[in-house]
Amino acid sequence: MPVYPGKPGVARTEKGYQFTVSVPDGEEAFLLLYHTGEKMPVKEIPLSEEKRIGNMVSVCIEGISPDRYEYNYRIGNKVIQDPYAVCLSGTGRFGQPKSEETDIIRCSFRREKYRWQDGDFKSYSLSDSIIYKLQVREYTMQKNSGVRLKGTFKGLEQKIEYLKNLGVTAVLLMPAYDYRETAREQSSERRPEHPYARLSSAYEKNGGKSGVFEDSAPKQINCWGYTGEASYFAPKASFCATDRPMREFSHLVESLHKAGMECLMEFYFDGSVSPSVMLDILHYWKLQYHVDGFHLMGSGICQEILVKDALLTRTKLFFHDVDGGYLYQGKVPAFKNVAEYNEGFLYCMRHLLKSDENMLEDFIYRNRRNPKETGIINYLADQDGFTMMDMVSYDEKHNEDNGEDNRDGMEYNCSWNCGAEGPTRKKTVRGLRLQQLKNAFLLLLLSQGTPLIFQGDEFGNSQKGNNNAWCQDNEIGWVDWSAFRSNQALYEFVKEAIAFRKKYYILHMQEELKGVDYRALGYPDLSYHGAQAWYAPCERNLRHLGMMYCGDYGKQEKEFLFVAYNLHWMPHEFALPNLPKGAVWKFVVSTSRQEDQVFTEADVKTAKQKGKGKSAVEVPSRTIAILIGKQETA
Repeated sequence: MPVYPGKPGVARTEKGYQFTVSVPDGEEAFLLLYHTGEKMPVKEIPLSEEKRIGNMVSVCIEGISPDRYEYNYRIGNKVIQDPYAVCLSGTGRFGQPKSEETDIIRCSFRREKYRWQDGDFKSYSLSDSIIYKLQVREYTMQKNSGVRLKGTFKGLEQKIEYLKNLGVTAVLLMPAYDYRETAREQSSERRPEHPYARLSSAYEKNGGKSGVFEDSAPKQINCWGYTGEASYFAPKASFCATDRPMREFSHLVESLHKAGMECLMEFYFDGSVSPSVMLDILHYWKLQYHVDGFHLMGSGICQEILVKDALLTRTKLFFHDVDGGYLYQGKVPAFKNVAEYNEGFLYCMRHLLKSDENMLEDFIYRNRRNPKETGIINYLADQDGFTMMDMVSYDEKHNEDNGEDNRDGMEYNCSWNCGAEGPTRKKTVRGLRLQQLKNAFLLLLLSQGTPLIFQGDEFGNSQKGNNNAWCQDNEIGWVDWSAFRSNQALYEFVKEAIAFRKKYYILHMQEELKGVDYRALGYPDLSYHGAQAWYAPCERNLRHLGMMYCGDYGKQEKEFLFVAYNLHWMPHEFALPNLPKGAVWKFVVSTSRQEDQVFTEADVKTAKQKGKGKSAVEVPSRTIAILIGKQETA
C-alpha cells in the first residue's frame, strides 16, 4: 500500500520512515529522535510546511531503525507524544508519579509481527454471550489471587481457565490502552477528571463541582483509565510483565480465543477525539489485535458512522443509548452487533430485589426486552456503584478513603444491608445476603438480554462499601480472592445458573418473546401467572409474579419452564398451568434452599386450589423458584 503525505502516525517507505502529526497553523514543530532507552533527544528535525495537508504535516527520515530510535514531537514549547503511537517507552511502573517534563515518555515505532493461531475462532451472537468485565490490574493484584505475575496481561492469562469453567464467553477489559493514571507533578495544568465523572463529586450529573480536582485534594491514581489523557493505539505498558506490550497483549487475545472466549475492550473519549480518529483506533485494534468488540464511553461518539462502517459490521459495539430504528432505518441487520449498555436494568432489578413497590410492570419490560435491531447489555453491578455483595451489605456508601470526605460517588445505590451495615457474624443476616445474591443472579441470568458480570461478583467480592473505587489501587479496589473460598456456595450457584441459561434457548432468544401462541402450539412462548393461572395482576403493592416459557419456541421441544419470582417478605402461592397430557412439573431450584446440590430435578409438592382444580405451589419469602414441565418417564 502506498504511503502518502498526511497519513497520521509512522509509516515505512522505500527509503525510510514517514512521520506525520497534526500541527496547528502558525505553530513551529519538530520531530525529536532519541536513542532507544535514553531520555534526551539526539536529533531535532523541523517539520516543513512543504509537506502539510490541512493540519497534517509529514517528514521522511532515512537511515534510522525502530530498534535503535524512539521519538516524540515538540510543537511550540511543548513536547508531546504521537497520538497514533503504537507503543510507549519510559512510562514507568503503574502509579509512579510523572514529572512535569513529559519527554521522559517516548514513542516507539517498532511493529512486531505476531504469528496468530486463532483462525478457527468464531464469535458469539449477543443472545448466546455471557460477558465478564474486569480491570486487568485489579483482577489479579491481591495476594490470594494465585497468580505469579500479578496485575499484568500475563497474570490475567492465568485466570482464563477459571473464566472458562464459570461459563464466560467474552471478557470485557476496562481501559487496557496506555492512559495517564497519575497527574503531573508541579503542574498548573488541569488535572485529570474523575473516571466517568458523572459519579464523582468532581463532576456530578446535577451540577456541583466543575470536574477539576481541588488543589487541596490528595494526589490520586486513576486506576480505571476513564480519562482523555490516553494513547489509544498502545497497549498499557505498565500492565505488562515483559518489555514487549504488543506481543504480550496479542498473546492474551489469542489465549482467550483458544479457550473459546472473545476479547472486548472499553474506550473512553472526552470529546476531543474526532469520529475519523475513533474509526482509526477501532480498526487498528480489530486488525492488529483481533479484538472482537468495543464498549464506547464518554462524549463525541458518532454511533451512525461506527455502526455503518463496513469493517465493523460483525464486531460488537456497545453504546450508552441506542436507537435501533434510527440507525437501521427500519431494516433488521443480518448480524446483531450493536447493543445498549446503561443502568436501566440495574435500577429496576435492585428496586425489585429490595422489595420496593410498583416494580412489576418495569420488571416485565426489562426481563423480556430484546429489540430485533439491537441488543441489550444487562448487569446488576458495574465499576460505578456497589459490587453485588456490597449491594446486600450496605445501606450507605463508605468512600472516606477516596479523600473527599465521603462526598464522591452516587448517593443512592438501591441497596439494602439485610439488617446490619457491613460485615457481620449474624447467621440470619449472612444467610439472607446469600439468598438475595442468588435472587440477583437469577434476575440477571433469566432475563432475555445479554448478561454481564462484574469482576468477582460471582463469589461475593466486596469493596468495603466504597461505591467509587476509581483511585483505590489497594485491597479496596483489588478483587479479593479470599472471598472465593468463603463464598464457594455462591460461586457454584452462579456457575450452575449460567449453565442452565445456556441449556434453555428460550431464555436467550434472538428476538423478543411475543407473549402469544403464534405457532398454534396451544401455549404462548411466554405467559404470566399469579395466584390464578393465566392471570397476573401488577398492582403497585405486589412483589411476586410467575412466568411460564414454552420450550417448543426454542430448542427444547415438549418442555416448559415456570419461574416463580417472589420478592415479597411474605410467602405466596403460585398457580401452575395445566401441562399437556403425560407431562408433570419437576422442581429444579429455589434460592431459599441451602443444599449444596443446585439445579437438580425433584418432585414438586403441590396442593390443589379449592374449587379450581388447579395445582399450586407455595414459594417462601424473598425466593425465586424454577420448575420444569416435561413428559414423565417410566
